[in-house]
Amino acid sequence: MKEKGFTMIEFIATTTVVGIVSIIVIVSVTNIIRSAKENAKKRNIDLYGKMVETAMAEYQSQNLKYPDKIEDLTIEYTGPKVECDIQRINPDHTIYLSDCKVNNKLVSKYHYGTLVLTDEEYVDKLGENIETAINKYYKQYNKYPINYRLLELPKLDKNVNCVSDINPNGTVYLTRCTVDGKAVKNKSEEDGYYHYGESLTAVNYLLKKTNGKEITSYTDGNTHEMYTFDHGVTEQTPALTDYRYIGNEPYNYVKIGSSNTADMWRVVGVFEVENSNGTFEKRVKIVKEYSVYYGQWTNSSSTNEWEESSIETYLNTYSYNNELQKMISPANYYLGGRENNLADGETFYISERSKNVYSSERSINWVGKVGLIYPSDYIYTYALGVDDTCYNTPGSCNNGNPLSGWINISSYFWLLSPFSTGNNQNFFISRQGKINNYYEGLGNGAATPTVYLSPKVKIVSGDGSESNPYKLSL
Repeated sequence: MKEKGFTMIEFIATTTVVGIVSIIVIVSVTNIIRSAKENAKKRNIDLYGKMVETAMAEYQSQNLKYPDKIEDLTIEYTGPKVECDIQRINPDHTIYLSDCKVNNKLVSKYHYGTLVLTDEEYVDKLGENIETAINKYYKQYNKYPINYRLLELPKLDKNVNCVSDINPNGTVYLTRCTVDGKAVKNKSEEDGYYHYGESLTAVNYLLKKTNGKEITSYTDGNTHEMYTFDHGVTEQTPALTDYRYIGNEPYNYVKIGSSNTADMWRVVGVFEVENSNGTFEKRVKIVKEYSVYYGQWTNSSSTNEWEESSIETYLNTYSYNNELQKMISPANYYLGGRENNLADGETFYISERSKNVYSSERSINWVGKVGLIYPSDYIYTYALGVDDTCYNTPGSCNNGNPLSGWINISSYFWLLSPFSTGNNQNFFISRQGKINNYYEGLGNGAATPTVYLSPKVKIVSGDGSESNPYKLSL
């Protein structure tokens, strides 16, 4: 009987089966080898971790205290090179190693020890959870919540409580926190507490939106926000930088108080202000939208000494909104003058901070709460303060020209600076918008209060537009 060999189909089938088995064997062997290598790396990490713990015990024995960080230790480890991106000494003096490489090969999803958060990290974790929840809330309601306790947050394994502010941009600021009833302190912080996030004071918030120094043309910048101006040394001030709203469409409206008693003010800008102790700090300067006084600038003696003037007395005894009164902080107002009105913004700025007054008996500055805007404040609202066409030619830039200033002029409008060669004259703005100096001090004009806010004042809502003005709080 004749023997049969493999048919072609049988040969192909057998070859296929052998190939599949070979692949399975190869994959299995490869996985076994890879697993063995990974396990070997993990053992290296474990060995390194134990050597760290040994080194830490020796450090504590020699120094009678635990080290601040693992980098302070001398570790006697001779195995393959181990480097961990996260290596720390926990608050309970155990160690935690994670994101480690052995001979530059990352060992993923493996760590040595258990991570124990510090109180500060619990505060950070709460802050991160709040901001995640705020973003979710905003997507759902198209607005930010007013209190983080209204949000659904992941539960932490410790009880964390903080005084909080939700900033207008949706970030959160946490301070005066406790973790399981223990205050989270930090000596390096101004108030002695650890903080999460940044407190967006009015100064910080407005500066974050300011056009930079590189913007030198009005139309090149964001016309709703402030522009940056550098000034050189004057007789009374060092070189300073100001941030001002200019043009006729700034978002600088501020509403202070409840809806029934609120006052509308406008932000002139953020200035490096000299305090009563001679130090400088950035402060927000605001001017009331409409005047509260119409009358003479000088006193009955007809002199242009600010501290003795009728207008200073009235503005500083006027009954302002209670909330606003708490926000006002005294500042140094400069009383230097000029002999004429033919000057651009920078020239007026220098004159205001000069010692150029009518006589040696006149004050060159005054520390107080409520003053008036300077001529330079007005001029800088026009065309970056360098083009005198608008502010010095009556009516030339009215009727909607975008370079028109935003300051509301409804009648003769008093300014802070005196006319330096006259005993009883002061600078004012005419109804047509022109700065003049020949108006007698005993004549009548309007006065709008101007104040510098405390650096602690915050913006809690609004975008600065007339329909949605900024709201402030301490």
